Amino acid sequence: MKISTFIFLPVISISFSLNAAIKVSDNFSISGFGSTSIAKSDNSTPLFVHREINDSTCYDCDTIVGLQADLNITDELKASLQVVKRPQDEWSDPEIEWAYLAYQYDDFSFKGGRLRIPLFLVSEYYYVGQAYTWARPPQEVYDSLMGFTFYDGLSVAWQKDISDEAAVTASLYYAFDHEYKTELGKDELTFDTDRIAGISADLSGFNYRVHLGYAHVKFTQLPAATPAAEILNVYTLGGEYSFDKWQFMAEIQTDKIQSNWYVSGAYNYEMFTPYLVYGESHHRRQTNSLTAGLRYDITYSISLNAEWQGIYMDSSSYDKFSTGAFITPPKLTGEDKDAQLYTLMLNFVF
Repeated sequence: MKISTFIFLPVISISFSLNAAIKVSDNFSISGFGSTSIAKSDNSTPLFVHREINDSTCYDCDTIVGLQADLNITDELKASLQVVKRPQDEWSDPEIEWAYLAYQYDDFSFKGGRLRIPLFLVSEYYYVGQAYTWARPPQEVYDSLMGFTFYDGLSVAWQKDISDEAAVTASLYYAFDHEYKTELGKDELTFDTDRIAGISADLSGFNYRVHLGYAHVKFTQLPAATPAAEILNVYTLGGEYSFDKWQFMAEIQTDKIQSNWYVSGAYNYEMFTPYLVYGESHHRRQTNSLTAGLRYDITYSISLNAEWQGIYMDSSSYDKFSTGAFITPPKLTGEDKDAQLYTLMLNFVF
């Protein structure tokens, strides 16, 4: 059997939707996913872009609900639509996270429409909590782009089995101009992108995957005293490896204003998976964190995470009004530079 059949075996990939999907007809299916949590920290300064968890018990800071529809128009032509109520969205105003047409020709796949930015290991299923071990993807890396996850444009991907045990996938993508908005406390920032162009590559086997990503971004940030276009080149490298009941993951992201990384280890014992994560952010944010958690798989489609995360900043960064993992500098309000975050998370797919 071809290795391409197994290129996502190291993780529970988005292919779960094929098993959990509601089959409306032979060529049309609907699937869904969601996450919700009880979360609280011991610091009044909000943590994490778009989630803003503080010392008040929060029941909706992590709430995500998504619906996906897939239509096989022909054997080669497919359409897919995914609508997601993300943590930052109101229930009445969800976001279209992807909406594209895909055409398969030999080893090539062509896509056009709204697509996921392929920079990280879990980019394709970032909002599907059931597809990864942690309560949240490590924020050191996954907050580095201010929470932006999609682009409107075109992509072409090439996939090839290079042996009986390995496959390679390479893709090029180009995004048209788009305005991305993000709220940081009471402030709203706008990133007006003129273009995004990039490449991603994966080497996959039965129990491993290596991912390389690059994005070239031309954008203007608003508000600004003198708005001017900037260029940002983003580089990412990640890998995951499964051995027996162990799973290891690590990623690094770097650009001219920051460098961020994490390492993660998990051990599966029947329905339980304890895990540890350590991460660091440098230059722009200056912070590090240690996470310990336990995932319990109630069924193949429902899981529960109990998680503690310690988030730390050194004194010199605190005195320089660094934000770290917070939305605003904690020194502005006289709050402590560190935080302890507690989360109970429920994930499901259908």
